[in-house]
Amino acid sequence: MTTSLITATDYAEIQNLVALYCVTTDNADADAFMALWVKPEEFGGYDSGAFGKMDTWQAMYEFEKHHVGPGGMANGKRHQSTNIVIEPISATEAHVTNDMLVFEVAEVPYLMATGRYNKSLVVKTAAGWKFKRRTLGIDSGFFKLMEKMKAAA
Repeated sequence: MTTSLITATDYAEIQNLVALYCVTTDNADADAFMALWVKPEEFGGYDSGAFGKMDTWQAMYEFEKHHVGPGGMANGKRHQSTNIVIEPISATEAHVTNDMLVFEVAEVPYLMATGRYNKSLVVKTAAGWKFKRRTLGIDSGFFKLMEKMKAAA
């Protein structure tokens, strides 16, 4: 891994970008969430497998508004990123891999889902570092938990 391509400040800004991804979702702020992404014409896509694939910025925005809105799956959850690995590609691009932990917090707290964002593409813009493309692999235990919860209902 070549670390001289980006500065220590760039590393800190990218880590903050990853943290804000979780915080804006937990705060149900779809507009602040979308401010973490490149402009619509530069958007490279979002693929979350189970939650769908969004090829346009607008589709991502509509998804996020529903996801954090009334009845959305993100309500009552706390998202956390761990194991953040930043791999510089150039002075203005990097891959970011991080694990995602999702906790139920509105009811009795428990870890309900895990997954990995693998090699998200972030780019340095005039407005700071932004996500361009993300892919989420959700761990299989989430689906087993959902089936167990359905059976118990």
